[in-house]
Amino acid sequence: RSLTKPLMLAATACVTACGYSNAPIIGGFGSFKYQYMPGLLKAPTGANMQNCHGLVTDKDENIYLTYQNDGKTDANCLIKWEPDGTGGEFMTGGGGQLCSGTPHGLKIATEGGIQYLYHANNNQKLTKTQLDGTIVWQRTGNFGQDPKLPYRPTWFAVPPESKYIYLCDGYGSNNVYVFDRAGVFQNKTFGGKGGMDQHGKFSTNHGCTYDPRNGKIAVSDRANHRIEYFDFDNNSPDTFAYNYTVDMRPSLGSLTLPCNLRMYPEQEGRSIIPDLTGPVAVLDQGNKVVSVVNVSVLLKTTQHKHPHDAIFLSNGDMVVATWAPGRISYWKKL
Repeated sequence: RSLTKPLMLAATACVTACGYSNAPIIGGFGSFKYQYMPGLLKAPTGANMQNCHGLVTDKDENIYLTYQNDGKTDANCLIKWEPDGTGGEFMTGGGGQLCSGTPHGLKIATEGGIQYLYHANNNQKLTKTQLDGTIVWQRTGNFGQDPKLPYRPTWFAVPPESKYIYLCDGYGSNNVYVFDRAGVFQNKTFGGKGGMDQHGKFSTNHGCTYDPRNGKIAVSDRANHRIEYFDFDNNSPDTFAYNYTVDMRPSLGSLTLPCNLRMYPEQEGRSIIPDLTGPVAVLDQGNKVVSVVNVSVLLKTTQHKHPHDAIFLSNGDMVVATWAPGRISYWKKL
């Protein structure tokens, strides 16, 4: 059934209660309610976050954010916090080579026992770095794909056992491009522009994520209001085959814009979706919505308008990054 009515009722109730200056801001319903913690995830002095874009946690549970700076007073784009949301500091290893343009998608991967970050920058820049931002490799401009197509990459999928990584060109061609771990294009292109009647085609394939619950790659087909799942081959770049769809409209409304999907097998298989229109959805292991935190309503006065990425921490708490303007928020599970 639709969650729109309980979502709005919960949001209205909290906004009313939160009219009192010391009242807690609480969102969600059922077994998944969350309290906003305004004292956590404070940006380091000098940060000017125009858009907050990608989130990950490392093996030590530190929290990382990639963001677009103002291009003037702030030359950074990568911040790390302690697992409890304190101690924010810039990761400066990549400097302007990493941070110029529009830093966007962020993924973390363990390779040979070492953790790396994969960055997708809208300004035609793909980068693999160490956790401090130090660049391992970078690909700028055309990498061998059809030069006649628009190109504004948004996110990587990085399956842990695969020789290959998959790039979603969500603001450009709507293609999925296959690379090896050294950043070499494998001359394999999938997807392309298409509507809701075309599976395997996209209208803003914004997020790409490996789903450890089923061993498939989930593509957030944002303007088509859905998540599309694909089979792939760990040992070959030749396979990227449509498998099934999760339509988000019945639970989040006809205008839903799912930006990303993050999965947590260790948390009873739950997943989380940031919706650019304002809410963040909590889903069960079958991708059924079980709670919604209407971030844009609850934090309206501080302009947390458009959830762009969201993650769970190991304790069940939630972190949300929002776009236009850039904001980040910590939500404690009650």
